[in-house]
Parts: sequence; C-alpha cells; structure tokens
Amino acid sequence: MFGRYLTGFLRLIFAALVSFPSFLGAIDLKPEEVRSKGTQSPVTILQNRYFLKTFRPELGIAYGTVTNEAYTSTHLLGFRAGLFFTEWLGIEVQSFNATVADSDDYKALKRLRYRKFADPNIEVHPDPEVNRLKKVLDVTTEIAPFYGKLNFADWIIIYSDLYVTGGVSKVDTDQGPINALTFGAGQRFYWQKSLSLRIDFKGRMYTEKSNSEDHRKTTYSVDFGLSYFLF
Repeated sequence: MFGRYLTGFLRLIFAALVSFPSFLGAIDLKPEEVRSKGTQSPVTILQNRYFLKTFRPELGIAYGTVTNEAYTSTHLLGFRAGLFFTEWLGIEVQSFNATVADSDDYKALKRLRYRKFADPNIEVHPDPEVNRLKKVLDVTTEIAPFYGKLNFADWIIIYSDLYVTGGVSKVDTDQGPINALTFGAGQRFYWQKSLSLRIDFKGRMYTEKSNSEDHRKTTYSVDFGLSYFLF
C-alpha cells in the first residue's frame, strides 16, 4: 500500500514540474545579466540564497514508513511546524499517527504449529513480543548549512537545502509513552518561493521492555512531505 501512495505522490510532483517549469527556470539569472552578451564563457558563480527562510513560519504534512520493524508494517502520517531564526538554524515540531499491520513474517509465525515433546497433546505456536508504535511527537533543532542548486538539462533549476536534525521525542507504544532521543537528516527541494518537497530520515532511540528486561531500541523511518513557508 505504501508503494501505491508513494507512486501517486511522485507522479503528482512530476506532473506539476512538467506543467509549470517556468516557475523554476525563470528565477535564475541569465548569463548576459551577469556578463556582457559578447562573453561566451559560462557563469561559474553560485548566487546567494534565492529562497529565504528566516522568521517565516513553516507548515507541512508528511507520509512515511518505519524501515526496521520485523513483525509489523508501520506507516506514519502527520504534520509539522517550524521556524528558522537564521537561514541555517531553526526549530521544528512534528506529530505522527501510526497505522500498524502485521508483517508477512509475523503472519507466517502465527500459522506455525507444533506439539510439545513432553506432552504431544499440547499444541503451541511462536508468539514473539511485539511493541507496536502508535504515535510520535518530535521536537528538534534543524541545522541547514548546505544550500545549492541543480540544473537539469538546461531546462529546470532545482534549489535545495541539505540539513541535519536532533532533539527529543515522545513515542507512544503498546507499553505506553516512552521518552526518546531523535536524530536525522533530510533534503528540501524548492518549488516557487514558499513551497518545497522534503525527504527526511529519522532515528529514535528509546528503552522498552522485552522478556521483563530493559532493552535499547532504535526505530528508523523515512518520510516524504510537502512544506509551505508563510509570509
């Protein structure tokens, strides 16, 4: 199901870029605006940031999946809000609700049956402990020192930020709410001055119970989202 949603989302983005390439291509300076028309050598200077973020509140939505759960198929859907204090430093809050289903491996385990050697009349089956994810709330610092642009076939110019994040999380599971540390990285691709496509990778580290003992766990997720800068 995740593949179908992702395919539809990427098709929508591609259709928007193909339908409105002028939004991206028109924002870059032409070579003759920097050098005279008689100069044939290419312009090699990277211009300053065209998309400014300082003190522009950011709102967005995201859809993703947890990548390292063996017994569940977990998808995340939520929203985020953030604010940059400079062009490279800001804070962000994001909240996700999880949709959880048994994985194929877990379904296969539940179908297994065997009889005890000591008492063949007793039938048992594997029943691993599963601590399902329900909700996630992240509060993170966002650092975006890398800014650049890509020119695709002299047709579309794509501006982007590369950033890292770190902070705290509240992870709601079958075992109740758990405090966690979160870290991650992501990239933002701009379309017009306010709209951007985001790809984020997150890790959340916390302690859960397994066989009545504490165990450290790190949950990894990848999500795709759209964000809009106000003002």
